[in-house]
Amino acid sequence: ARDSTCSTSFQQRPSLCLCMLSTNPPEPDPKQYTLEPRTILATIMTSSCVTLLLLIASLNDVTAFAPPPKRPSATSLHAKKRKKTTKSNGGGGFGSKPTAVASPPKPVSADKNALEGQWDSFASITDLEIVPPGSPKDADYEHFIVADVFVRVGPSDDVDGDEESGNIGKSSATGWYRTGKAVAAGDDADIHAALTLQKGLIFWTAVHMWPQLAARGKAAARRLQLGYMPPSMSMADETDAALDEKEAEEVQIWHRADVLGVSVGDIGFRPDFNPRGFTYKRREGAATRRRKSSMAEVVEAS
Repeated sequence: ARDSTCSTSFQQRPSLCLCMLSTNPPEPDPKQYTLEPRTILATIMTSSCVTLLLLIASLNDVTAFAPPPKRPSATSLHAKKRKKTTKSNGGGGFGSKPTAVASPPKPVSADKNALEGQWDSFASITDLEIVPPGSPKDADYEHFIVADVFVRVGPSDDVDGDEESGNIGKSSATGWYRTGKAVAAGDDADIHAALTLQKGLIFWTAVHMWPQLAARGKAAARRLQLGYMPPSMSMADETDAALDEKEAEEVQIWHRADVLGVSVGDIGFRPDFNPRGFTYKRREGAATRRRKSSMAEVVEAS
């Protein structure tokens, strides 16, 4: 009806019909723009996937140019409160514990008790032998070194001397008196270290053994010298004199040695005879009995 009216009106008033056609267009069919549910779901999923892919691509671009995250250091996680430590010359680098500095052993005392102890030590180490029995290849081999020990009053710088001042001069020097034997045990045995640690005890013993040394007085005591030579079966008697010049040529004068790492239990000293007022052979007596027993067994076996 509207179309017929429009055509009639167009004939009468053409401009009015054009206006009506432009202002009242035909209504669209709703079925034309209605989408099925499957189509809607596919459209949503497709757009979501595209959006997700775009998001991932943008994140990858950001990550590629972003600096790597900082990892917490082990120190920050496990650091402990630093303790105050005393300054030490030892130790390694930063943060290391200061290393304990080994101290050398103290010299053996110069008295009766020390002489007993070192005499015991000598007897137990050597079993009254001057060289280790057996071969170093033996399983029960125990290494030690023995030396004959001598003491003398050394010469003074003053030839004439002055008895009133205590300087007794070169004329008061004595020869070498045989005093005893010293021993050092262990794989790294050093007889010089054994003499260094027992020097005071050997001097004390020699003065009590030989009146000739004690008679020189306190001034001569400061000039006592220690000598040694390879071990021998010779032993002094209290009636013996000093070594003659030829024998004295074999004596080597002791010089201080490094004692770091040396154990006092690995050294010993035995006088050739008991000093005055001193009698002690307990451990040595037991060693002598063991030797006699061993000799008897050898004789019986032969």
